[in-house]
Parts: sequence; structure tokens; C-alpha cells
Amino acid sequence: MATSLAPKGYISCQHTHGEFMSWEGAAGHIAPILEKTTLYDWAKSQEDRVVLSGRGLVHSIPAPLPGPEARSRWAVRHYLRGGRVTTHLGDLYLGIGKLRPFWEIKAIETARARGIRTPAAVCGATYSFGAAYRCDLVTEAIPDVRTLTDLLLEQNDLIQSLNSLARAGDLIRSLDDAGVYHVDLNAKNILLPQKLDGPAWVVDFDRARVTAPGSISFASRMKSRLVRSILKIRAPIGRECGKSELLNALSATNGHQ
Repeated sequence: MATSLAPKGYISCQHTHGEFMSWEGAAGHIAPILEKTTLYDWAKSQEDRVVLSGRGLVHSIPAPLPGPEARSRWAVRHYLRGGRVTTHLGDLYLGIGKLRPFWEIKAIETARARGIRTPAAVCGATYSFGAAYRCDLVTEAIPDVRTLTDLLLEQNDLIQSLNSLARAGDLIRSLDDAGVYHVDLNAKNILLPQKLDGPAWVVDFDRARVTAPGSISFASRMKSRLVRSILKIRAPIGRECGKSELLNALSATNGHQ
């Protein structure tokens, strides 16, 4: 696997079992870890880790050093495949083309540069396994937020749920205006502050598509994907509202972009 070109502020390096791309300020700390273990297993060994939900488990750990935005915790995710292919390949990816964590770091940093609220990337690493590889990603963790899934499952007040959806709709408009297509925009990937007027954050840019702002719109696809995930979790609002009503709620504005 060839070393990938890193975005500004990041460097690409080899380690004994593969490659890693790191924010420059963290590379000296990350390199020795990768000579002994994987980033995910390292995170699992930390005493003060907190397990977050997502595709598989994400470990939130105290930041061992200041990251790009000097947040107090990092989130460490191991890449897992979704859908039917999981049964056959699990966490293995073919070592050809774009390497998943490095492509995601580039998408994250492009999105952040275009004003999207998403946690800064710290490091991504691949681990060779014959012609395939496994991989991990480390980002900074955003404090005092909940997933849209958790909020909608708890909210029995229709007005509160509609407010949450309006904030998610603002986020989709921001992504679309920035030319960023989040291909898996489900309710677990949207983070909302507890405050009813706080703007939304978005995570998991795996396989995201980045285009020139204004060149093409993917807003309808992102809204449809999000609505499917909301109906799937059977939240109270999903029982009260149908697909068209949920799409209308995402089209309402809450004033945050």
C-alpha cells in the first residue's frame, strides 16, 4: 500500500504493520503506540475510557496531549463494514485504491475548512493483513452532546422532536452548501447539544464525497437517508409522523447553519 498524500497540517508515515496519517502535533506520540499495538486496542486499555455507540464501539479517552482544537478527550473508532458484506469481510478492506481512514481525514479537514461542525481528525492508521487491511481513526470528541437517535427516543414532546429535526435540517443545508455529501447521514451520526437552540455536529465521514460548493446538490439524498434511519429506530416522532412529514420537518429552519 502506497503512502497517501496528507492534507495541510498532517503527515503520512509508515509503521511496522502498515501506515498512519497524523496531525503533526500528535505524530511523535502516536508512532510509539503503533509499534506495540493498534490505536483501538490502546484506547481500550485506558482506565478512564467511555464507550460510545455507533457502528461497533467508539472509545472516548482523555486526550494524552492537545489536539488540533485542544479538546479534552479523543474518540477512537475501529472501522467495521455494514450490511451483508459484514458476514464475509467483517473489518477487512482490500488494500487497493483509497485507504479508508486517510480518505476520511481529508474529507473531515475539507469539511471543517468549509465551515462544517465536525470534530477535528487526530490520526488514522492501517494494519496490513495480506492483500487487505484493518484500520482505526482518532478524532477529537465533542463534549456535552447527544446523538439524534438518543434524543428522539427520549423526547415524547412533539415540539422538542421537531426542534431537533430542524437543527438536523440546518446541518444538511450546511453540508450541501459546502459541497459535502455525507453518504451515511443517519441519526447516530448527528450530535446535538442538550440546549434546544444549540447547532448540530456531524461525525463519520467514511466514504464522504466532496465536490465544488454549489456544483451539485445531494440534500434530498441526505434527508431521505436520515428519515429512513429515524423510522427504523421507532422513536415517538416516527410513530406520529410519516415520511413526508419528517422530510418537511427537516426543511424547516432553526437558524443554525
